[in-house]
Amino acid sequence: MKKTSFFNWLSSSLSTRKLRFGGYATLLIVVALAIVVVVNVLVQQIPGKLDLTKNHMFSLSPETYKVLDGLTKDLTITMVARTGSEDPTVKEILAKYAARNHHIKLETMDPERNPGWARQYETNGQGPAAGSVVVASGEKYKTIGQYDMYNYDYSNPNQQPTLTSLSVEQRVTSAINYVTALKNVTIDVLQGHGEQTLDSLGLSTAVENENYAVKPLTLVTQAGVPADADILLVMAPKSDISNEDDAKVRAYLMNGGRAFFLLDIQKAENALPNLDGILSSYGVQIPDRVVVEGDQNSRVNGLPFGVVPKLEYHDIVSPLRTANMFVLLPFSEPIETLELKKRTLKIEPLLSSSNNSWSKKVVANMQTIEKQSGDKQGPFTLAAAITDPAPDPSKKDTKIIVVGSASFLAQSLTSQIPGNTDFFLNSLGWMRGKTDEITVRPKDMLTMRLGLSNLQALLFSGLVVLIMPLLVLGAGFTVWIRRRHL
Repeated sequence: MKKTSFFNWLSSSLSTRKLRFGGYATLLIVVALAIVVVVNVLVQQIPGKLDLTKNHMFSLSPETYKVLDGLTKDLTITMVARTGSEDPTVKEILAKYAARNHHIKLETMDPERNPGWARQYETNGQGPAAGSVVVASGEKYKTIGQYDMYNYDYSNPNQQPTLTSLSVEQRVTSAINYVTALKNVTIDVLQGHGEQTLDSLGLSTAVENENYAVKPLTLVTQAGVPADADILLVMAPKSDISNEDDAKVRAYLMNGGRAFFLLDIQKAENALPNLDGILSSYGVQIPDRVVVEGDQNSRVNGLPFGVVPKLEYHDIVSPLRTANMFVLLPFSEPIETLELKKRTLKIEPLLSSSNNSWSKKVVANMQTIEKQSGDKQGPFTLAAAITDPAPDPSKKDTKIIVVGSASFLAQSLTSQIPGNTDFFLNSLGWMRGKTDEITVRPKDMLTMRLGLSNLQALLFSGLVVLIMPLLVLGAGFTVWIRRRHL
């Protein structure tokens, strides 16, 4: 009888509603765990990955895909390292190049085990160092150093350099363009008049990474601007060019030349009548004035001469607007369009000051920067792109960039404001006619801090400390009440 009563009790217990609901809950938990395990196993088998990083650091840009889709030459991307010791970030990005185009072969090479391979890429008696990447096609190659794939901020001498951006895609895509190009673009930098140089501004590496060949140009020793000069760069001359050099520059421009003029404020005794005359021939002039920005939102740290200009609508500055970047032009001169000019000239503003800006005459001892009678009211064009169409469609158009400040390329600014360098490089790209390559830039790696006002901080605190715990307690209380009535 005891045995029978036990089984009766067990049977009645198993038939209760509480046990049935508990069994259902346990079954649901087991099924849910099984689904999670199966999904994880299936996801691990999927070759593709979703890049959820803020700046898509592990994804290639549309500009790189355009280059890869048009690639018809075989090339090899070699990581110089022992197998298994490659930089995982670099390796993952390079794998996307090889996956996109079958003409690209990705491999790893240990120079210590294969000295013969390393010898063919020697420069100054040294082969590629460990951690570098070699992009090669036929006899042309380009080596990207280990530390060239990351950008650092060295502006504070009292601190360790800060990692700012990842430039693997920028360097590799540039190298692919270099080894597959039939001809590299040449920049002739005018010298002999106290001009600045790319080296003095710390821009040589940035320009070389865009596959430009830079050469100094002294017109006194030349019959003219070399025929193979793709771009003539004039950077803040302190004295004027001679009449003979003036004729050489004009002849170059009239033959479809491309020139980039960066001009700084000049003292009255250092006027540049010949250079001013060249610009006047193309419809613009730069008066002896400096722009003062009165709009607090259009200047840096309240500095009236530190203008943060408006980005106009042009292929040069559109990528900056898309990337939410800005440019800083310190001590800029306005660029005025002449009423009497060649009818076919196309003059397009690139950077402009605000409506609340004014320009003052440059004098040795400026007493005030406040707006006075005689000061001109803005807005002003601070950078312009000029196109002079060729009369013969088979010939090149003349293209000129004019910027009323060369100081914006000072290393102290470009290291802090990447938009300044991007604007310069984009301008070079526009002159060479490569608008599809002007947006491949490093991926920002700076940690962005969340800034909250006092009200926002109070609201978020209330949400986390009060509302969310109350919701959890309320849900638990509801479940407890319902289970009491099972």
